[in-house]
Amino acid sequence: MTRKPARVLLLKDARQKLNPEPSPHFNPFAALYRMRRVLMVALLATLTVIHFEKLPYSYLVVPAGNKLIDYGITGAVTPRPEPIEGRFVTCTGAQRINCVVDGDTFWYRAVKYRISDINTPEIGRPQCETERRLGLEAQVALLENLNGGGLTMERRERRDVDQYGRKLRVVLQDGRSVGDDLIARGLAHRWNGHKLNWCG
Repeated sequence: MTRKPARVLLLKDARQKLNPEPSPHFNPFAALYRMRRVLMVALLATLTVIHFEKLPYSYLVVPAGNKLIDYGITGAVTPRPEPIEGRFVTCTGAQRINCVVDGDTFWYRAVKYRISDINTPEIGRPQCETERRLGLEAQVALLENLNGGGLTMERRERRDVDQYGRKLRVVLQDGRSVGDDLIARGLAHRWNGHKLNWCG
């Protein structure tokens, strides 16, 4: 094997120093490929957050004494009582100020509210005559409670409004949930993310 003379090697080194090879161009696709694992973890984390945002309230919030623990924000939700004042009627017509739609939905100062800790029978689209009758009884019961005085409402979950634009609140009368009264009378059930069958 023939070895190149030292002079040739020195000449080659000198040429390389005088004419260095150009640095490779930045390739964004290659960089993304190298970061594929990080991007995949970020994507999965984003999808997880979106998924839990759409979960029903009961999966994120559980009762604990007189408050609710909201795992969506880690810790206890601090209730901020909002007073309810004025006279309520049954909702009729397009103009709705202070009125009751059914056993768990009402308008207050032209804003629509949904009582978030209960679900009551449907009046508009009942599955049977029994559900319609119970729904009307729940409507009257809520109307009586709202006109009974000593009322406040509190936000006890992460969402302020539901998918229908109704503000989610727990209604309290003298510190006790109005929903508990409707449940005790057989006119509502605790909201656990799904409706019960009132016709069985």
